[in-house]
Amino acid sequence: MISRKFYNIITIAVTSISSCFFMASCENNINEVKALSSREGGIDVGKEVEIYISTSGRISAKLMAPLMNKYLLDSGKMIEFPKTIKVDFFKDSSTEVESKLSANYARFIEADSKVFLRDNVVVYNVLGDTLWCNEMVWDQQTGKFHTDKGVIVKQHAPLSKVWGKGFEADQNLKDIKIIDVQSNSFAILSDSTGTNP
Repeated sequence: MISRKFYNIITIAVTSISSCFFMASCENNINEVKALSSREGGIDVGKEVEIYISTSGRISAKLMAPLMNKYLLDSGKMIEFPKTIKVDFFKDSSTEVESKLSANYARFIEADSKVFLRDNVVVYNVLGDTLWCNEMVWDQQTGKFHTDKGVIVKQHAPLSKVWGKGFEADQNLKDIKIIDVQSNSFAILSDSTGTNP
């Protein structure tokens, strides 16, 4: 069964790539235009993609990546972002950014409606709460992040830095649950820009 959310993502992705093709074809040579969207060995390739994700008929997020590979597998479709991914999450019924996510790698499996993120995964919200981990899953159906791996969380109220193993959090980081809080631990936490202080 095709996920409606995934269908919307792919529709917008194809529209974005087609729009790039249409706009570029007026001024660029044909080889440059072909580089925007091509099929390499059974893989659909999109470059410099911007994808708007809709939930219940409203735009809920904007995904940006320099490279997107789409594969057709026996089990369904898989989309891979091998050269970083950034996502802006919007507040309800607006385009005001509420939180942001970045990771060096992401993979979306259509059948699961889940995005696997790894390598320098950082999420932060407008309040200054920041979450860092090396690996996590973004469940698009529930709108939550979770992992059973190590995590560092900085919260603004009360002001604290916590290291733990395993967590669950909403996309806006308003509700963070750390499964196993580690006592007497210290870590240097990346700030909202993803760089160390």
